[in-house]
Amino acid sequence: MSLCYDAPTLEERRTLTVSDVLLGDPWAERAQQLLALQAQYPGDDLSNEDTFTGQRFVVYQTSDTNHVIMDGARRLEDDLLVPSYLTNPKFCLTDWYTTRLAHCFDLCRSIVCLMHMKEPMGDPISDKIWDILNSEPNFLGIHLPRRFMCERVSFKDEVTFEVHDRDLNLRIWANDAYLSNPKLNVTKWYEKRLMKAYWKLDALLQEKELETEFYQFWLLDSSEPLSPLDCVLEEVAHQLFAMPDIRFTETKNQFRLVELNGQQVAQGAYPAIQ
Repeated sequence: MSLCYDAPTLEERRTLTVSDVLLGDPWAERAQQLLALQAQYPGDDLSNEDTFTGQRFVVYQTSDTNHVIMDGARRLEDDLLVPSYLTNPKFCLTDWYTTRLAHCFDLCRSIVCLMHMKEPMGDPISDKIWDILNSEPNFLGIHLPRRFMCERVSFKDEVTFEVHDRDLNLRIWANDAYLSNPKLNVTKWYEKRLMKAYWKLDALLQEKELETEFYQFWLLDSSEPLSPLDCVLEEVAHQLFAMPDIRFTETKNQFRLVELNGQQVAQGAYPAIQ
């Protein structure tokens, strides 16, 4: 018996066509959502139907560090430049916007503080990737509810995002700069990383098969701590070569198999043991 792994064929890959979904600008989208949800603001005209509409705000990026806020309820006023801390997960954009408008009306600080909602920007990139990947049904594997998880993690001095595929137990990483590209095709990006992982796993298993052709449980004799890959291979080996759960009944001259892995075996399905 061999430790053989069948990688997806080219024909199988062609039949699974994922849709094209661009990342866009998650920070601008989150900003528009938060600003609309927290209306009203100092100086708002409550009789104006644009004050409470979900499309009141438009936020767009003007440079690598700056965004601009367009307020549809204040069309006669200049657009407001938001500095680089818009992309800080702890930044409370609506409180900042409230304070900026309050200065125009000489509101006292205590009243302005009461208007603050303390709602941070959070992690819109992780949320957007989570939504895109979980909405795509054509990835290899089983389409589980909430199959994908995406988390913002710190790695040395840079921000890194970890995508975890719970069905395949696959984790991939990408840095913040890479996922700041609004033209990134998220579904195609993950599909390519997934296929690369399949081919790499296939090559590793084929190599391990040749190394362990006559000794499948060599990992058990290792005195060194096992790597994650070795742990996976050891589990595969145990599943392939472990004795099944079987039960025999003894007659005068034979042992007959009556149960295999919890399933009843019909008489005569397997030869008796003399």
